[in-house]
Amino acid sequence: MPLFGTNGIRGVLNETLDPELGYKLGMTIGTYYDSDQVAVGYDNRTSSEILKDMVIAGVLNSGKDATDLGMIPTPALQIYSKINSLPGIMITASHNPSDFNGLKVIAMDGTNPGRSDESKIEEIIAKETYMKTTWDFIGRVRHEDAIRPYINSILKNVKPNEIRKHRFRILVDCANSTTYVTTPLILNKLGTHYVSVNANPDGLFPGRSPEPTEENIKDLISFAKTGGFDLSAAHDGDGDRAVFLDEKGNMIDGDKLVALLADYILEKKKGDLVFPVASTFLIDRIAEKYGVKVIRTPVGSPVVSEALIKYKGLLGGEENGKIILPEHLNAGDGGLSLALVLDIMASTGSEISKIASALPDYKLRRLKMPLVQDFEKFKSDLKNFYQRMEHDEIDGLRLVSKDNFILVRKSGTEPLMRVYISSMSDEWIESREKEIIRIIKEN
Repeated sequence: MPLFGTNGIRGVLNETLDPELGYKLGMTIGTYYDSDQVAVGYDNRTSSEILKDMVIAGVLNSGKDATDLGMIPTPALQIYSKINSLPGIMITASHNPSDFNGLKVIAMDGTNPGRSDESKIEEIIAKETYMKTTWDFIGRVRHEDAIRPYINSILKNVKPNEIRKHRFRILVDCANSTTYVTTPLILNKLGTHYVSVNANPDGLFPGRSPEPTEENIKDLISFAKTGGFDLSAAHDGDGDRAVFLDEKGNMIDGDKLVALLADYILEKKKGDLVFPVASTFLIDRIAEKYGVKVIRTPVGSPVVSEALIKYKGLLGGEENGKIILPEHLNAGDGGLSLALVLDIMASTGSEISKIASALPDYKLRRLKMPLVQDFEKFKSDLKNFYQRMEHDEIDGLRLVSKDNFILVRKSGTEPLMRVYISSMSDEWIESREKEIIRIIKEN
């Protein structure tokens, strides 16, 4: 059984995630990559210190040095790995609930390793063929700063002087997690007036769940509607994405956000786009506007990153609001997303609601459903019920009719099933949701 899910290894400490796996992974990464150092970062979950110590012990026992970067967002570790050509291990469960934690491998170019690399890493762990050093060649721990190079990389991709002229008023929710370290610094560098909430690190996540859904950030939405802010942002648990509210406190759907950013970037530079099958056809309309292609992948930022390299893509993204700009980092980054949205607002001189409303209104409904006992039978039942719709199985099952689609797939991070329904018609979405729920109950 594979260790890696959609984005790393995740589980609950001492239930589905054994601390010893951190030790084995540390030895394995020290063995697999041709580098004398392994960078290690971690988030503020209650079990992160345990896993971080186990990972570092494994790295040292492989004879390699461990570079402890401290508590940082995942993209900060990835930028450090990219700049220094070092492999890395991030201890985080990203947007998962507080009882989860995880282990995320970072390749030497700062990207997520592809499935072929993950399989080789899994094989080393399974066969226990990792290197073990002798007492006189144990690695050493060093401590380095990853924050400054991370922020500098973000600032290179926007026009800070132009943004500073506007003195934007920003509300930001740091999710009681690692972005409390970096986002205030980014906003200071961009000359904004900001108010931060949930900016104290706490592994119990008392402010809200780490996943920035509309339901989870309802307190932020209420605050945004009364505070006169130009923009509000809410991070996930490890800082690799953010969601946004306009100046009226209305949430900008993640799918529309990445299309908006793609439109802005394609105005300056042409290139093909890489998006998973869960993204709406809005991104296809943006691509048509500039005469470029959309390459579709399974869901998961590591797969998108791998395809960006393979097809030399300009930009990638996911419907959850994660944007991937390889020029900065071939992985998602919520800090970069925030800076880019401010760049768009500064460049156009428009409110973000007006910019977003100019795009076609493709809607996307996301459902979390119990996993059916026989997923293959469930897919067959859907294909039979929706015989007039075209289908593909790039990831799970996607049924397509013109610009409408249904996607059902097993979650790669939680033991459940994810259903996506997209259309420009609310009525079409409502009808399909009722039909799918009925078919699920029959399975």
